[in-house]
Amino acid sequence: MEVDTPIGTTFRAPHRWRKALLIVAALPVLGILLGYLILSSPWTSYWVAAKIQSLTNMDTRVSGISFTPWNGIEINGLEILQPPPLRNLVKEPLVRIKSVRLMPVWRAWLRGRTDLQSISLDSPRLTVSVELLAELARSAVASRPPPAQLPPLVAAATPPAAIPPMIAAVPSPAPSSPPSPAPPAPPSVPRPKPPSMPTFWLHLKNASFTLLKASSHSSLLDISQLSGSIPLAGDSADTTVKIQEISAMGAVMNQNLTAQLNWTSPALALKPLDTEIHHYKVKLASVIVLQPGFPVQFRAQFPNQPLQPIKLPYGAQIISETVTANAAFKGFLLAPGSWYADLITEAFSPKIQIANHQTTFDKASAITLLRGGAISCIDARFTSEDISLLGNATVLANGQAAGAARLVASPETTNAIVDRLFPMLHGATSLTPLATPQRTAFDVEALGNIRELLVRIGKDGPVAKFKL
Repeated sequence: MEVDTPIGTTFRAPHRWRKALLIVAALPVLGILLGYLILSSPWTSYWVAAKIQSLTNMDTRVSGISFTPWNGIEINGLEILQPPPLRNLVKEPLVRIKSVRLMPVWRAWLRGRTDLQSISLDSPRLTVSVELLAELARSAVASRPPPAQLPPLVAAATPPAAIPPMIAAVPSPAPSSPPSPAPPAPPSVPRPKPPSMPTFWLHLKNASFTLLKASSHSSLLDISQLSGSIPLAGDSADTTVKIQEISAMGAVMNQNLTAQLNWTSPALALKPLDTEIHHYKVKLASVIVLQPGFPVQFRAQFPNQPLQPIKLPYGAQIISETVTANAAFKGFLLAPGSWYADLITEAFSPKIQIANHQTTFDKASAITLLRGGAISCIDARFTSEDISLLGNATVLANGQAAGAARLVASPETTNAIVDRLFPMLHGATSLTPLATPQRTAFDVEALGNIRELLVRIGKDGPVAKFKL
């Protein structure tokens, strides 16, 4: 017996399956569209800006956020403003980034972990004033160990320190007692290697940095168009970054600089770099540790080489046959109060020229220190058999400054130099007598702050005001 199949029911079940498949296929697209709409809303931009502001304690703006599976999450128009007291003096925001792109590890996000494989910054610009650094140095409280615990730039073999015994020595057995056999050495167990992790990268495109003095609107240091990929976590890696130009006080110091970096967790190191700064040969090396506070260490070696003329006030200049210098810096990057630096310079056969008069010295040296936010030149001197020039100065984090300089020579030479440098004294030079009449001293003392100094010219001479 044959059973007739009703007309129109043959393809009903496949049609339902097609609908289900279309719905399942549309879910990811709908999820992407929904995520895009949520991230693109002004509310999300305000929320992200508020989160960044709570972390930095700085007013923050975000112009927009977008999202795609292939480009990740992109934050556009990120700005962190200058502190309110500096906002009228520094028009540029503290941080300005055209776009920040976060590339998630999607497999980890599906499991509830917000892992990232890279962060890309397009045209980031950092504008920092010395007034802000000084305020940070004043307010910072040293709550971390001293920076001396940083790893050295150059490994040095040092003998291990003697360790006092924790248990009193056991008396030696009697000669008749046979010596007990030494226990066998435990088998060496190889250390397990840490598990391999993908390297996390920070990609920089056209980054720039400016250090300026807000009170005078003058730029002290500019680094422009820094580009490259920097490893910050995961497996060890080597990379290269390029800087188009470095300028200081408006003068170009270096162009087209290429630097090699090495990442070995948790330290990012600049490999020893031989380069030129303002036509001087310099060797640089540095390391930063990605731990709380970001410990950093930096060294610069200035090998013995001729010194180009350096202009001084009153039309004077310094020249020297050769000069050498060594600089070292270490501290916690985010705590200026912990910064610790030394600069030692030495020159041979230097000459100071004023108009047509030239004085030659046998040697010159200076020692400059940075401690607790204060910069001190503890000793600067030009010495020879006939004439010497000595000095020291200190500038505190709050801007207060003090200094002293002494010229030592024969009375005739001292009077001639003082008359040339300070013609306003009209011959009324106040000299300081010394133990021998063949030598006399002329002292200059300064006190005040870096914006305005009161200078006493001579031991009992007049006081003049100098504005810098």
